Amino acid sequence: METIKFKLLGLHCEACVKLSTIKLKNLKGIKEVKIDLASGNAEVMADRTMAISEIENVFKGTDYSIIKP
Repeated sequence: METIKFKLLGLHCEACVKLSTIKLKNLKGIKEVKIDLASGNAEVMADRTMAISEIENVFKGTDYSIIKP
């Protein structure tokens, strides 16, 4: 299992975290998502090798963005 860490910007409340978690879990291969509202730190566990660009694409057209590690 691969762990990918990044910072997720644009989170304002728990609803933002929940929506972002749902979006990430819909991405093929994502098994677990952890997002900390206070810090914006996010971590996804995938059962395959995944490029950060795949994760960035999930948030295109939204108010959320990713800062790569």
